[in-house]
Amino acid sequence: MVLLHTQQTVQYFRVAPAAIWILDYCLTFEHEVRLFTSMGRWNIATVMFVIARYSLIVWIVSVIYLTLRVGQQSVGAVLTHS
Repeated sequence: MVLLHTQQTVQYFRVAPAAIWILDYCLTFEHEVRLFTSMGRWNIATVMFVIARYSLIVWIVSVIYLTLRVGQQSVGAVLTHS
């Protein structure tokens, strides 16, 4: 049971950055929309900002998926070996 509890804690620490990013996204999205709609043309800094800001979506989704998938397999392995 201790191993199962430790694995759950590790999974929470893997998903926690995603929760923080989602909160930040929700708080600043309105400002980003207002900024990008008021700009006439995009420049290299704008493109780099968009890439840096939204490329994290792919990383976060993959981390959550792998964490939940591996977590389910680990729970099954621990329960069958107990």
